[in-house]
Amino acid sequence: MSKNRRRNRTQDPSPAILPDDAVIQVAPAHNNGDAETVQAAVAVPANDVNMTGSDSLTLRSLVNALTLEVFVYGVIVIIAFLLRVVNLDTRPLAPAEAQTALAAWNFLSGKTAEPFASPLLFTLDWISFFLFGASDLTARFIPAALSTLLVLMPPLTRNALGKTGALVAALLIAFSPTLVFFARNLSAVDLAVGAALATLLFYWRFRYSDKPRSLYLAAFFAAVALTADSPAYPILITGALFFLITALLEKRGAPEQTENRAPASTNVLTHPYLRAAVVFGATYLVLATTFLLNRDGLGVAFNLFGAWLNEFAAFGNFTTPLTWMLLYEPLTLVFGLAGLVLALTLSSSEGALVSLMRMLALVALVTFLVYTLAGDKTPSIVIAVALPMMLLAGWFIGNLLERGVHDIRATGGWRSMRAGEILVFVMLMVLSALVYLQIVTFIQQTHFSPALDAVMQLFSRDAASASIVFAALTLGVIVFFLLGVFVGLSVMLVGVARTTTLMAFFILVLLALGTLRGVWQLNFSNVEPLREVLAGAQTPLQMRDLVRDLEWNSQWQNGDEHVIRIAADSSLDAAARWALRTFPNIQWTNQIDRVTDAQAVITSAGSPPPGNWRGQKYHIGVEWEPVAFSGLDLWKWYIYREGGGEAWETTTLWLPTSE
Repeated sequence: MSKNRRRNRTQDPSPAILPDDAVIQVAPAHNNGDAETVQAAVAVPANDVNMTGSDSLTLRSLVNALTLEVFVYGVIVIIAFLLRVVNLDTRPLAPAEAQTALAAWNFLSGKTAEPFASPLLFTLDWISFFLFGASDLTARFIPAALSTLLVLMPPLTRNALGKTGALVAALLIAFSPTLVFFARNLSAVDLAVGAALATLLFYWRFRYSDKPRSLYLAAFFAAVALTADSPAYPILITGALFFLITALLEKRGAPEQTENRAPASTNVLTHPYLRAAVVFGATYLVLATTFLLNRDGLGVAFNLFGAWLNEFAAFGNFTTPLTWMLLYEPLTLVFGLAGLVLALTLSSSEGALVSLMRMLALVALVTFLVYTLAGDKTPSIVIAVALPMMLLAGWFIGNLLERGVHDIRATGGWRSMRAGEILVFVMLMVLSALVYLQIVTFIQQTHFSPALDAVMQLFSRDAASASIVFAALTLGVIVFFLLGVFVGLSVMLVGVARTTTLMAFFILVLLALGTLRGVWQLNFSNVEPLREVLAGAQTPLQMRDLVRDLEWNSQWQNGDEHVIRIAADSSLDAAARWALRTFPNIQWTNQIDRVTDAQAVITSAGSPPPGNWRGQKYHIGVEWEPVAFSGLDLWKWYIYREGGGEAWETTTLWLPTSE
């Protein structure tokens, strides 16, 4: 088998997820001359281990379990959690977020629930409001915190991904710009996709370990996925077809293997699939109906499948998923595609673990094709493509790094690396920094630095009419020449194989830096509006100014911040209704001019209601669109997030001039 197909050398041929009763036995370390100390971890069934009193759960056993790998995963989980919850209420709830939050708040308050799109989000918000009260922070907190658990998905497939691959995949999930964004913006798509993938992983474990507990967990996560959001459907359908075809092929190829399985129970009530159906039904019912309190949630949950089918009512915009991946997940796209191709080309004879990687590859490929064809789709569907590809990317990068380490040890050791790869890598990074600075200079001033401008004149006789085509041609020629020099130098120093690994690692580092930049721009920028193609309609901060001004006037007129009598235009969206939920004496009407006893009027009309009023305008909604992007404008947006079109929604607060 070629080097680029070699899996982690430390993995054993057991299923990708250890059996439920498996115990890890660590063989004693041995020092073999200059070789590094290696500890072999072997999974054996619990009934083959002498279970004495010393094997019980004690403080000593817990301390021994805290390996460096466990510590690293703990750090990754903490970082992922902080990225998802720090400054979670910086921006007010957008209209799409406010719709679910308002529905949960009204239901908890005994009012008629507003329409909502996700039963799972409705239930989570209901729990959060019941425990902590209603606010922008509490509306987003529980879904954001739960999305942190996605980081634990790679350890579930550690034997298939390899130790290094699982760690890399966990890092990709933790720092994913899109996963962090939708986790911070009250979206159920990350929970739906994560739960759907967990369903497939646990069912795969059940097939190879035959332990019912894995089947029950698969049923639980399937119910979570199907009450969260519609992108769960293409993942679960693809996984179901994969398992069906795999089972038929295995049955045709080796029917005698069924003799090794435990005999089926004669009691129908104890059959694992029946119990799993009960787990699924109970979980689905509880989450969809908010603990049996809201039966309308069942209809909403059933409609998720129809919502997914409605996305195919029209076809078009075929490149949208690819565009979103290129803009926000280039690292996952590049290395995920490499992992996808590798997984699909591996032979089944190379081990049972290959089937798990092949399943992930098929899920990623099918979801990408499905949402490429769908004409009516939202930006959140990028998660359905990105998350399985992150596992594939982690697997490929892990194999790449392990192969690089093996090649270095086999051809000169770490001393040759200091004199070879490190030198060339530093030069490549310096070249990248210089190219980036020249691009920024050209975008700001429409010309390069004087030295590079002189080179550009070789391609454009008229230097005054700087063209992005000639600029790109100039940079391309220089970069291509210097890159050829550096690659040739690396080949002379360390050989072709190590140079190939070095270039892949260089690309990995550049894309990783771009990912960190994307996390910051997409999730922690203070610019208003947020100029991102993933962001839909937004609620400006002036919405909070409107609420504060109402509270101040209510205190001044009535001695209480919330008892002021308000007449509000019924055309205002869910974000406005959510922001004004704390005012009990608010009347929503489309006939503002007929309201006679209001102490404040909120209307989108430019003229005041009858009487003596003074008004103040507020921005309460904004939507950014990437329009008129061409040439330098596109690069200005990509580097600085400038440009595009903004559509603002304005309302006016009218207060009486005198009582």
